[in-house]
This record gives sequence, structure tokens and C-alpha cells, in this order.
Amino acid sequence: MSANGDTRTESRSGLAALVRRIHFYAGMFIGPFLLVAAVTGALYAVAPTMESVVYRDIMRVSESDSSQPLAEQVRAAHAEHPDLPIAQVWPSSEPGETTRVLLSDDTVGESRLRSVFVDPGTAEVVGDEPTYSGLGELPLRYWISGLHKDLHLGDSGALYSELAASWMWFVALGGAYLWWARTKSLKASLRGVPATTRGSRKRLMNWHGAAGAWLLVAMIGLSATGITWSNVAGQNVSATVEALNWKAEPIYTDLATSSSGSSKPVGPEEIAEQSDRVLAAAREEGLTGSVRLFPGEDTATAWQASERWVPYRLGSDAVSIDGESGAVVDRLPFSQLPLFSRLTSWGIYLHMGIMFGLPLQIILCLAALAMAGLVITGYVLWWKRRPTPGAPAGIPGPRVQLSLRDWMCIAVFLAVVGTFLPLFGASLVAMLVVDQILLRRARSERDMARRGREEPEVEDIPATV
Repeated sequence: MSANGDTRTESRSGLAALVRRIHFYAGMFIGPFLLVAAVTGALYAVAPTMESVVYRDIMRVSESDSSQPLAEQVRAAHAEHPDLPIAQVWPSSEPGETTRVLLSDDTVGESRLRSVFVDPGTAEVVGDEPTYSGLGELPLRYWISGLHKDLHLGDSGALYSELAASWMWFVALGGAYLWWARTKSLKASLRGVPATTRGSRKRLMNWHGAAGAWLLVAMIGLSATGITWSNVAGQNVSATVEALNWKAEPIYTDLATSSSGSSKPVGPEEIAEQSDRVLAAAREEGLTGSVRLFPGEDTATAWQASERWVPYRLGSDAVSIDGESGAVVDRLPFSQLPLFSRLTSWGIYLHMGIMFGLPLQIILCLAALAMAGLVITGYVLWWKRRPTPGAPAGIPGPRVQLSLRDWMCIAVFLAVVGTFLPLFGASLVAMLVVDQILLRRARSERDMARRGREEPEVEDIPATV
């Protein structure tokens, strides 16, 4: 080591020290976004159960020994809004569950529907509500979903959740590495020292690191699935999936080859008449539990029937059926979808708390609250060791300079990950710039202090006459 003590630190990589500093910067400046995403995510996790409780009066009815034909239920629902076309039919799949008929309603909003709920035992309408997304979200759950996704601010608000999702995996991995490295060094330094003398900050830091390590898988999973829904990075995900041919082909519904070549619109009465036939054919093909039926747009288009994603369902098979004859046109088993499509489906329905019902929702809610706790404890740790007036620039970790090889690694990382996740890349560049400014400032202050110590004192020389 040289006299100034810098040779050893300059000869090693500065990436480890940089990870510590970026973890600190991300906690300071991305932390608020992560905190909001965690708190709203905890609410979002239990939204399906909240929906089933709040709307129980229209989603559930008294069990009946008999059931009216599905056609009668569809007719009853359409009679409530005779001017609205029928978009989907969700037949009751268990005693006490209502049948849901979804109607296209422009007054609800673009790509949104109106659900009419029918008692399958009496074919009487028990209520109707606006419905959002393919999951049939009712107003309460849709409001919670919008709060979590974009704070009800539209595309500009969606940037907050995308920024949080883009950074969560990096913060989780970086924190796990720092906790692992710190644990090794603390085992030796704290050996034989009573726990009561170790300090509240160290105990809090140990909890912060251990909790982050336990939440590692959840944070990475939620980050990955959240990115697929984002506006900017989500487009990159879609483009990548199409380029690698990982996207599932849509089910075949064309009936033109089996008809006279002409087609005409299918009216509500025809849809009602065909619904029982289509449901029976779907059951014969092995579709179980709750299903969705999509009428064809015209007589040259087959119906689609697919299994709904409900608790404890691990796949969703689909078939297309000729509404007039009940013949099966095409099959799309979930097991034959591309692996990425299946992984995406599992990830999405795990993220939404649907796949395993209430137990999963409780786990997700607790995990989200723990993530919020990580952000809060991170700020507490900073406050306990915050910069004081007159102190050097508050940069955590050792001041190890980045070598040329380090900068090359950073450039490659930014080119790949930063391009795929633009908000992450742009904010990381900003942090690197700030980091270099602070490092130069700290180095300048250190050099000035060193020169002040090395300058010889000048003795006062008495004036002579």
C-alpha cells in the first residue's frame, strides 16, 4: 500500500461499493413510489374477497333444487336492456351462484360491459352493475385496481407504478447481496458482544436486511409481472414475445368453409337459443367449473368457450363451437400453449391474488405491508445516520473508484436492461451522474483537509525598525 493508503482500493473493482450507493439512492428517491405501490398493492391483494362481500346480494342467491334453461336466463337478462347486444354469458357453475350475462354498453366506457345477474333457479334478474376487464371486475374492485395501477391519473399516473416495478427487482437483489455481505462481517465483529450493547440502528438494519431476504422471491415475482402490464416497458415485453414466437395463436373460429359463404348478424334470440347447446358441447369437451361463453359476431363465426380463472384453477382450456350444430370447431388446451404464455398466466393470477383464493390474498397483503415496512425502516436508518452540517458529502460505503472495466460493465448493463426498462435506465443514469458529483465533492473536501494538515505553520516575525 502506498503512503496515502489508496493503492489497494484503486486496484480492486468498485462495483460492490457502487451497488451499496445505488441501493441507497434508490431507497431515497424511488422509495416513495415503492411505498405507494406497496400500500395500494396490499389493498389490491384482498380486492377479490372485498368484491365478493360487497356484491354478495347479486353474486349469490338462495340454493335451488331446480335450474331454468340457460336460454331463459339469457332472455331475462337481455330484457332488462333490450337495446344492448349480448357480449358474453357466464353460466352459473355451482348452487347459489348467479348467472352473469354481459352486455355491450357504450355508456359504461370503452371496452367495458354491463353485467346483468340472473337467479338460475327462477330466471329472475337480481341486479346489474358496470363490469371492467376480462375478469369481470365490479366497480369497487376496479376502483382499487386503478388506484394501484395509476392512482386514477391515467397514463401519466401509470408511470409511478412502472417506475416502482422497474426498480423493485434491482432493490431486492442489491439488498440481498448487501445483507449477505454484512452478515459475514458482523458475525466476527459481534462475537461475544451482548445484544443489548449492539445499538438500535444495528438491530434495525439486521431486521431490514433479513426481511428483504425473505421477501426476495415475492419482490422479484411482483416486479416481473408488474412490468408486463406497464405502458412503456410492457410494449418491449410484447415485442420480445412476438419476436421469439412465444405468443399463443388465437383459437380458430371461422365457419365460412362450412357455410354457404354468406353471413348475417346473430340476434339476441338466436344467442339465447344456442347458449344451452354451446354450454353442453363445452362440458362434453372437458371444460369444468366456471366458464365464459362468447357468441360469434355473425353466422360465419363460431362461439368461444373458455374456463374462467377462479381460485385453485391452474389452467384454462378453450374450445370453439358452431352455435347452430353444437359441433366443435377447434380446441386450445392450456397445456399446449407456449411455455411463456403459461408462465405469464400463472404470474398474473398469482399477482392478482386469484389463483389460490383467500390464503394467497392474505400472504400477498402481508408481503406488501412488509415491503412498505422495508421502505420506512430504510428512511429511519438514514435518519439515524443523516448528514450533519459541516460533515463531508453523505455517500454510503467505501469511496472505491470505478475502473475502466467497471464502466464497461455498467455500459453493457444500461444498454441491455436500461433499454428494455426505459424508466429504470433513465433514473439509473441520473443516479450515476449524482454519484460521480458527490464522489468528486467528497474527494475535493478530503484533499483540502489533507493540504490543510500538511501546510507548515508560519511563525509571526516581529517588525523591526
